[in-house]
Amino acid sequence: MRPQTILQAVGPLLIIAAGVAAFTWLQSLGIPPATSPVTDKPPTVRTRVLGPPRQRFEIRIGGRVVPHREVTLSAEVTGRVIARPDDLRAGRHVSKGTLLLQIDPIDYKLELRKITSQLVGIDLDLEQLTTESTGIQELVALAEEDLALAAKELARIESLLDRKVTTPADRDRAKRVELEARNSLRELENQQNLLPLRRRQLAAQRQVLVAQQQHTNRDIARTRIVAPFDGLLTLDGAEVGDFVQPGDVLLKIEEAAVAEIECQLRADDLDWLKDSQATANDSKDSGSPYEVPDVAATVTRRDNPNRWIGRLTRFRGQGVDPRTRTVPCRVRVERRREPETAEGSSILMRGMYVTVTLPVVPQTRLIEIPAEAVRPDGQVWSVGGDRLVIHRVTIARVLQGSVLIRADSTDLKPDDHVIVSPLATTYQGMPVRERLKDPPPDGREEGSPSP
Repeated sequence: MRPQTILQAVGPLLIIAAGVAAFTWLQSLGIPPATSPVTDKPPTVRTRVLGPPRQRFEIRIGGRVVPHREVTLSAEVTGRVIARPDDLRAGRHVSKGTLLLQIDPIDYKLELRKITSQLVGIDLDLEQLTTESTGIQELVALAEEDLALAAKELARIESLLDRKVTTPADRDRAKRVELEARNSLRELENQQNLLPLRRRQLAAQRQVLVAQQQHTNRDIARTRIVAPFDGLLTLDGAEVGDFVQPGDVLLKIEEAAVAEIECQLRADDLDWLKDSQATANDSKDSGSPYEVPDVAATVTRRDNPNRWIGRLTRFRGQGVDPRTRTVPCRVRVERRREPETAEGSSILMRGMYVTVTLPVVPQTRLIEIPAEAVRPDGQVWSVGGDRLVIHRVTIARVLQGSVLIRADSTDLKPDDHVIVSPLATTYQGMPVRERLKDPPPDGREEGSPSP
């Protein structure tokens, strides 16, 4: 018989024999089989103790320096530029009242002399009218006496005619004299009545000339272009010899004492600022809903110790930016730095990028939780009685290294122990063991806005 056939016949018997021998050996050991599952130790977790409700945080946003007020100085009169200081060019600082440009005023001064001469003529006419008024009054008195005499003469002639002492021709002559005297009196009275009208007419002409004189004086003043306030020249568009007309842009100047920071706030930033203003002790109206909350602001520059104090004053007035879904706002700030931080010659210049810090003291009670304690699915785990407790939270504000949640939206409380270490598997009530608690970090940084 071949060896392969023998191995196929004996192989199964050998396997059975080996199994019986192994069973006999195990039985001879005398160890009873386990009757209960092996109990694993609870996992060890690191925890952090929650502090008291957060009383304050800060909103930090980027901004850009823009002018608070920029004035365009245009020509208001026609003429040729005859003078301008050589050292006053764009980029130079000027004081209020400094002469920037001088337009030739000769034509306007000649016009002023002409108007002044006409005013003198009107004044002489008024004096003449006063003299005429006095003379006419005397002539009227004489004409009244002449008329009275003529009337008496006519009455005497008529009485003599009744007695046949005189003729009708004498009566007619006396009557003609009386009519001439009456006519002279009427003419003088008409002249006297016209005197007030002539006076009013001359007064009206004088008022027109006075208005023209004032307008010419204003034109002469407008030939001098001066700085309306302390500021920086940003444009110089005219030189000596240029002929300018009303409306031509000559200069631009921006205010030097005050600047504005152009920044953008999210809707939730505005909500927190309004919540910060609505203090419990504040009984006055919180303001129009169309106005930005009037809060203090601190402006700083990167790698620069200087800081400037300002206020959030207004919206830019264009509503929500459709690209970023933020609200453009303006922070008004004095270019003068705080004395205790003033170093070097650093100033706020147009176009600089700065950081605006807005303090928020919310009236809503907020619980601060370490960022590492918040799980991606919105869960926070705490330890209570060596058992794991699962909390569902809604984040109200993201800070640097931590998050804030509303105290009324969760059952977490100060002094609760939250788990900051990862766990592979969790379920409500799972046994856990706490490691030595980590102390809360010192010098917590505040107020980094969430992306």
